[in-house]
Amino acid sequence: MNDATVAARRTVGWDGLRKAWAISSKDMKIYYFQPAVLIFGLVFPVAIFFAFMIGRDVKAVNLFPGLIALTLFFSTTTVAPFSVPWEKMNRTFERLLFAPVSMTDAVLGKVMSAFVFGFVICLFPLAIGLIFFGSTIKDWLALVLGLLLGNLCMATMGMLISTVKADTPPKVMMVLNLVRLPLMFISGIFIAISTLPLYGRVLAWFSPVSYAADLLYKGLGFKDYFGVLVDVLMLVAFTAAMFAASVWRMKAWNK
Repeated sequence: MNDATVAARRTVGWDGLRKAWAISSKDMKIYYFQPAVLIFGLVFPVAIFFAFMIGRDVKAVNLFPGLIALTLFFSTTTVAPFSVPWEKMNRTFERLLFAPVSMTDAVLGKVMSAFVFGFVICLFPLAIGLIFFGSTIKDWLALVLGLLLGNLCMATMGMLISTVKADTPPKVMMVLNLVRLPLMFISGIFIAISTLPLYGRVLAWFSPVSYAADLLYKGLGFKDYFGVLVDVLMLVAFTAAMFAASVWRMKAWNK
């Protein structure tokens, strides 16, 4: 491969990232403060978490890894399932494809906007735990990997769910919650995976949320279940698979 070919591919790659960031920036301005995004992405997970934890004899410091994981999960998976069907309904998504923007660039832009939203939102419970409730960071690498890879993986999950054949955001949100609610209970957020019955421990392997939560627990000084290496590899594998599936579904949808 000669230098000219390498330079051309590099230029195409940077051009794609620039287009993806433009799409992401547009989504940040339009969708971040929509009531549905804030309710389903921030208020809903916090309400669920504390409703489940009220009355349990558990120290507050022990709750924050799960709260961070739940906030990360819900906030990051909310953006694309709201924005994509909204744009499809209003015929503005097709306008992107005449820019010209490849479907990969469009999907990457949607994933990036969800990633940024989830990353920023999940920093709030982390800061509250550290400042007010005595949480301590024991493993910086595990924590950072949990926040970065977890948000990225959940962003691609949200993007994949947004490709269902539904023409309005409420219909997609209904499908989204049918996926999120079961995953919430088998992923170690409320109940440690090691204490689940055998079928629960088996199902936990098929939930990407399990690996993000596992890294967050490890980062904040609690015992992990899978190990950091397994967590990272599984999150990367889930992210790659769901991103590829999202691009394929969007291409099929727009034929």
